[in-house]
Amino acid sequence: MAPSTMSCGHALAGVAALLAVGLSFPAGAGSSLTDSGGTGLLQVPSARMLPPETLAAGASWTPLYRHGFVTLQALPDLEVTLRQTTGIATPERPGGQSGGLDLKFRLLREDAVRPEVSIGARSLLQTGGQAARYLVMSRRWFDTDWTLGVGWGRFAQGSPFGTRFSPIGGVEVRTPVDGLSLKLDYTGDLLRAERAAHPGLSRPFPVNVGLAWRPLPWIEVGAGLEQGHSAMLLGALVLDPAGLDRLSSAAPPAKEARPAPGARPARTTPRTAERRILAALRSAGMAARAARIDEEEATVWLDEIPDGPPARTAGRAARIMAARAPAEVEMLTVVLGPAELNGTAVSILRADLERAERHAGSPAEIRRTAELGRAGSIDAPPRPPGERWDFTLTPRLDLSPAFRSGPPAYRATLDAAVASGLAGGFVTGAGLRFNLGSDLGSDPDSRSAGGRDEREAGLPTVRGDLARYADGVAVTADHLYTAWLWNPVSDWHTRLSAGHLDEMFGGWEAEVLYRPFGARWAAGADADLVAKRVPGNLLYVEAQGYASVHASVYYESRDGLTHGVLRAGRYLAGDLGATLELSRAYEGGVRIAAYATVTDAGAGAMDQGISIRIPLGLLPGPLSGSGRGLASEVAVRSLGRDAGQRVDQPLRLYDLTGRSGVGRIMGTWNRLLD
Repeated sequence: MAPSTMSCGHALAGVAALLAVGLSFPAGAGSSLTDSGGTGLLQVPSARMLPPETLAAGASWTPLYRHGFVTLQALPDLEVTLRQTTGIATPERPGGQSGGLDLKFRLLREDAVRPEVSIGARSLLQTGGQAARYLVMSRRWFDTDWTLGVGWGRFAQGSPFGTRFSPIGGVEVRTPVDGLSLKLDYTGDLLRAERAAHPGLSRPFPVNVGLAWRPLPWIEVGAGLEQGHSAMLLGALVLDPAGLDRLSSAAPPAKEARPAPGARPARTTPRTAERRILAALRSAGMAARAARIDEEEATVWLDEIPDGPPARTAGRAARIMAARAPAEVEMLTVVLGPAELNGTAVSILRADLERAERHAGSPAEIRRTAELGRAGSIDAPPRPPGERWDFTLTPRLDLSPAFRSGPPAYRATLDAAVASGLAGGFVTGAGLRFNLGSDLGSDPDSRSAGGRDEREAGLPTVRGDLARYADGVAVTADHLYTAWLWNPVSDWHTRLSAGHLDEMFGGWEAEVLYRPFGARWAAGADADLVAKRVPGNLLYVEAQGYASVHASVYYESRDGLTHGVLRAGRYLAGDLGATLELSRAYEGGVRIAAYATVTDAGAGAMDQGISIRIPLGLLPGPLSGSGRGLASEVAVRSLGRDAGQRVDQPLRLYDLTGRSGVGRIMGTWNRLLD
């Protein structure tokens, strides 16, 4: 067996191993995984879903294929799977590779009278290969779970009715052994392409049988006999939301010592109280810019919000204020969000907070009298921005299995970045990227995700020469820019950036965002005019210019934790298309994101990826109150692709305004008193 044909599954399994070392997570009950990822039987998907926010990563092996997959239950009724399929190489035929984005939507939930119903697609936006579509329903009966539906595409190659559609289905039976189930399914896949490529391959039998076992709550293994002659082995890790939260080892700031009920400072002046509040906020790790006490109201401005629930940050800041503000202060206001943009002001009655401290109140009761308003409605703070310095250190591993004409690749880097807010809405940022290792190589045909397909489509080299930047220099400037943030009118945010915007491109970038206060949606546009940087050089760029422009629509869930983005426009190579992005943040700071892009560049124009970012804690440093974040990131995505590429924007208005948005605050309000 060729090593290259095994490395895809090993790479994705390595991602899962990184996520689960030393961890033990309870998995949701009721759903096992198919060979190619996603919930279901062996080859046939069921209508079932994993518990919301669950992440599964694994690989399967058959004599014909290796499947590596990462499945995210992004929403309660939406399952997203990023899959890489590798064909086994033989002396007669090299093993082909193809990526796939699989989606499944639940249409109906099972109840006393109706089954669960879902519709889905494997290899969305692609035809041929592993592409398939299906509509299935599932129904539990005692210890069995039955699935019946119709499939087309790959599922209908052997339709008994001579049509484009074929019945699919099967059953999963729970055995007396804890965590062990027996699975049996039927599919109309006749393996026509495989039999043409391998003349010795016999006609498949349409029934598959196998076992799925959870020896531990977070591990699933499987084995089976498929098409009557092919063995199958599967291994996967399944992490539930609580486990993903525990991936963060960053301890939240220690709770401020709470005053005794009714204990308010009896002798303090407003100016003295302001200094004490600022000192206490900064020692607690909060980026407090200013504090002001004006008669019966105390106000603080927090330019940066730590990882975790923003309502928790507001509650801790309010407790610090309550313990130090003069006795006559009755309203505590915490202004969340960058000074340059219009964030959210959270105002809490001091008496309500004190009652809750005596266990005579709750976050829900505090919410009845609390007020959430635009930060711009609060008078300007007494001190302009300019004291904020934010440091981040990110070990990063990129795995690229989605190559069409070459083996998978990896790249390991260490990113160190600093950003500073200046007066007048200006922000500067600088970052270094240390190249720790990669196997990208130098042959663009063997190490480009699109390879010859993209060049035959007439695309210029955008990121196909990534090896020049990854292997050519040990340390490079990842970015070096100055940006101007401006909030011209309420709900409108703008940004203009200039400099080195990512490790490969430098130039100009403009963005505008309309985000109505309190709304769960936003709309924006961005444009770039850039040139490719000379590797390892801060001063010179290459002669060819690149331009991109996109319109975007954003939407967030009620709790503000799940975000979706649809972008459409012109990419750097001149190709036209659209990108769908989904992301989920967890209360511990873990963030999972997935994307898929399709353009008009022809073959090789489909791109997809998934990443997980895990905060690890705070970096030690002498600057009190500054942000010093340490986080690791693992991504499975294409490296060196030319189609569907955008500038890796160092600042995004939606991200800057998101943590201080009303949806995010209200979605975490139950954490106010943590």
